[in-house]
Amino acid sequence: MGTVTERRRVAIVDGATRHDLSLPFDVTLTDALTSIGIRPHVGREVLVEPDGREVSTLMRAEDLEDGAVLAFVDLTPGPPRRRGGLRGRADRSDAAAAWWTVLAVAALLAGVSLLAPEVLPPVAHTWLAVIAAVGSLAAGLQYVLRASADRSGATPTLVALLALAFAAGATAVPALPAAADVLGVFAGLLTAAVIAGVLGLIARPAGLHAALTASTTLLLVLAGVWGLTLLLGLPAASAAAVTVGLTPVALRALLSTLMEVPPGLFIDYARYQSTRWSVRQQLPAEVHGIGAADARRLVARSTGRLVAGTVVLCVATALSIPAALPGLDGSDPLVLAGRIALVITTVLALLLGARRFSTPLLRWLPRSTAAVILLVVAFAAVRVGDAGGLTLAAGVCLVAGAAVAFAVVPAGRGARSLFWSRLGDAFEWIAIALSLPAALLAADAVDVLRGMMAA
Repeated sequence: MGTVTERRRVAIVDGATRHDLSLPFDVTLTDALTSIGIRPHVGREVLVEPDGREVSTLMRAEDLEDGAVLAFVDLTPGPPRRRGGLRGRADRSDAAAAWWTVLAVAALLAGVSLLAPEVLPPVAHTWLAVIAAVGSLAAGLQYVLRASADRSGATPTLVALLALAFAAGATAVPALPAAADVLGVFAGLLTAAVIAGVLGLIARPAGLHAALTASTTLLLVLAGVWGLTLLLGLPAASAAAVTVGLTPVALRALLSTLMEVPPGLFIDYARYQSTRWSVRQQLPAEVHGIGAADARRLVARSTGRLVAGTVVLCVATALSIPAALPGLDGSDPLVLAGRIALVITTVLALLLGARRFSTPLLRWLPRSTAAVILLVVAFAAVRVGDAGGLTLAAGVCLVAGAAVAFAVVPAGRGARSLFWSRLGDAFEWIAIALSLPAALLAADAVDVLRGMMAA
């Protein structure tokens, strides 16, 4: 039995420089050129074989012969341009600065549209919404079409694109006398979901496609929450509370959707299953093996889905918690109890759930979201609390800080305990199970049910 070659050895000659590459089967020549700092201009720079035939940069490595030598030729007259790592780093730095600028503009536009919509005249609402939507779609299409397989998880870029799309939908809602904030958030989430879905249909890299698909699904779920709140005539605090309480459940459910492998990969059904469960059962197709390219695509899809889902849910929670906790002095005891339980369960679920991740982004993003929740709770307690309540809160914080300080020492020395790990898992599951009921209490769902029963 012969061995299967998983890579192609390709040499690319650029003037006096020769690049010897070992490329996986699924990598295109465009990705290979990008990895060595070359970005060809269409119609001006081409790749040619030794016999002079032009080679398309969209060709995959598996379509080339092992040991192929390609020359990078500039068809325009004049001295060749200099290429190198400094240029690539400068381009990446400029692109990152541009995306952060887009994110800041989107945040400013969305904040003005939701918090002070009367500042902008109706004509400005319409034109700004159209400009933001067209800009988000055009920038997203350019990024998706130029994205390579090794740069499919640019989180700041996706956040900036979706934020601009959300701002476009929120700005399209004029200053209505009632429910303008709920309708604005609903329109923003729906617009972001539509643009993310369009970009997901066009995206070729597996990781980017999975990230956009997961973002579309979660944004549609959040849009459904705010749309139902709008239909029931509830305030924005109710929708924000449900959004916060839904985050621990959605994060846990997201983990169960990461691995998509055919059932025939686990067991040879035709050999080991002697009887079928029903006469109509179709045996899964047998999978004899997977290659390195299949494994990379599977990992890219799972990573993109996990990162995008975590970012969308954590950002939605951090932005919703100020509206979900308008105060801690509510007249209804059930609503107040629901808000307190919502804070406790969400913070516990986020902090305990972050333990299982090894990537810094996935580990610290839920922790940062939990810190934002605690900060909002502290401001709410200071705003409405009396001297006795503030003293009690300060004492609780002091005891919690001392406990954390004592726990840091053995943890920093590498101490691990299976008992504490299992105890943390138990508390995490309890927090996840109670987060959504607590959110419904905080959203005053009991009063809504009373009204429906009395109608």
